[in-house]
Amino acid sequence: MKNQMRKSAPPIPPPRLPDRPLVSIITPLLNRVKYLETCVQSVLAQTYPQVEHIFVDGGSTDGTVAMLSRFQAEHPGRIRFISEPDRGAGDAWNKGLQMARGEIFGWIGSDDTYPPDAVQIVVDFFRSHPEACFVYGDLNNIDEKGEVIKRCQAPDLVWEELINDFCAIPTPSAFYRREVIEKIGRFNNRGNDLDYWIRVARVFKTYRVDQVLSNFRIHPDSTTGSLTTRGIMKLQDFLFSLRYGGSLFSPRSKRFYYFVMTEVMKPKLGFLYPPLRKAWRVRKKLARNKPPRGKT
Repeated sequence: MKNQMRKSAPPIPPPRLPDRPLVSIITPLLNRVKYLETCVQSVLAQTYPQVEHIFVDGGSTDGTVAMLSRFQAEHPGRIRFISEPDRGAGDAWNKGLQMARGEIFGWIGSDDTYPPDAVQIVVDFFRSHPEACFVYGDLNNIDEKGEVIKRCQAPDLVWEELINDFCAIPTPSAFYRREVIEKIGRFNNRGNDLDYWIRVARVFKTYRVDQVLSNFRIHPDSTTGSLTTRGIMKLQDFLFSLRYGGSLFSPRSKRFYYFVMTEVMKPKLGFLYPPLRKAWRVRKKLARNKPPRGKT
């Protein structure tokens, strides 16, 4: 585990953790009942027992609230929730942080799960690295049935790559101490994790463990799968990249331009693409058949 960010560790180490620190897991959701029970059970089944799971529901109407009420009654103190309108995932996340009583925080989607020893790994890491405030690990992509599609290995953080290319931190596999929240503040209303991880990396040393800490479910109903959601995410990542010094010609910027051209502009101006493609082919053909300069 190493840190490659252009910064130094905090000058003052964080307070020592209690022997059995409470871990608060936060899950924002809205009408996500399909995989909810699997998510809840994965947290309840953690080998480390001192865990509370906080749900911030945006006003579901699909049975989500009834299921949460049942789990809260069956596991008082371990399952807590509120249900009220919010201004987005980030707003819900911030409400969950306000409710949380733990010393260590994590976030997981309502359709995702944790391996049974994920929280124990995190607590053991913070105990053995008392100077650390932020740690993340690998992530498994799983399908609708919960079967592993592939393991996504999280690389060490490099500042230039974080700003200009992919975000190295898998959000469900990231855990952080209360000191991070107190120092960095809250998420924006849309809960843009790239913005938050950049803010974290500017202040705190980041650590990585070479172990799977979460399972991220890939399925057609995922909130990150719609065109609108993907467009908003790409636009936000593009703008935050520029805000923190990213390049207009970075891989992240180019992916945003490509998305706009293929997903946004093409459906509206699709009638232009065939003639443009034909003109491009004609131009290439003429260039191939053009005689060398000085010859006729």
